[in-house]
Amino acid sequence: MDIDLSFSQAAVVMPVEYNTLRFIVVGAGGTGSFVVPALARLIFELKQQQNKSAEMLIVDPDVVENGNIPRSNFCFAEVGRYKAQTLAERVSTAWGIETSFSSENFDPEKHVKCSNSDYRSLTIIVGCVDNYLARREMHRALDEPRSYGDASRVWWIDGGNGKASGQVLLGSTTKPLNPEQYFTGTSICRALPSPSLQHPDLLNPEKIEAMSDASCPERVRLGEQGLNTNQRIAVDMADMLTEMLLTRSLKRFASYFDLESGTSQSVYCTHEGIRRVVG
Repeated sequence: MDIDLSFSQAAVVMPVEYNTLRFIVVGAGGTGSFVVPALARLIFELKQQQNKSAEMLIVDPDVVENGNIPRSNFCFAEVGRYKAQTLAERVSTAWGIETSFSSENFDPEKHVKCSNSDYRSLTIIVGCVDNYLARREMHRALDEPRSYGDASRVWWIDGGNGKASGQVLLGSTTKPLNPEQYFTGTSICRALPSPSLQHPDLLNPEKIEAMSDASCPERVRLGEQGLNTNQRIAVDMADMLTEMLLTRSLKRFASYFDLESGTSQSVYCTHEGIRRVVG
């Protein structure tokens, strides 16, 4: 049996140096509502340990509905309130962290371009959506480096899920490069293929499921959607960002899990790992 040495041989993800860090959370539903408090803890630690300036913007046009409970991180007292505003107020009150919100659809011209005006800034788009149109806009935010400055100053981490499985993908460029071009030497990874390069199907229309009109609680009860899948994705996303920004130890850019079988697998930052996903 062959031993997989990919992790020990992988390079560490090192984004550009920055003075200002901004998280843009796109989608405040099942996954986003759990990602936001995790990011608040990360921002707090970055300020405490590294004295970094960090803030968060939450973008989602929807309001909390009965059907969002219990899969999302909301309660019945919040039904009828805008999701983005509700989460932003929680973070600001609990952590004293600068948190803004936008109760509209994600627009890279409005939400990313202004946040990347400082050449010493780093913007990380945290994709927590389940539709291809929003992912196309996130792809566009990385695909227009002339509009947003140095493309490496905008990264995109994306979380997606099925019934009891999911994946978390991290990247910084939509332009296919030779595997060696993503690295500086053998130990540092300065760029990564975007989630849309790793999985082009993310930008394609989804198949309409027979259960699409059922509420979230109904889908959970009928076994069409796992109760804890979104939380698992949120944990994986927060963990990758913590390793990337706080402990500087991230060596993977794609992670997959299946709760039913209890298995997980990652793709590591090696030439071979990148070649596997982009050819």
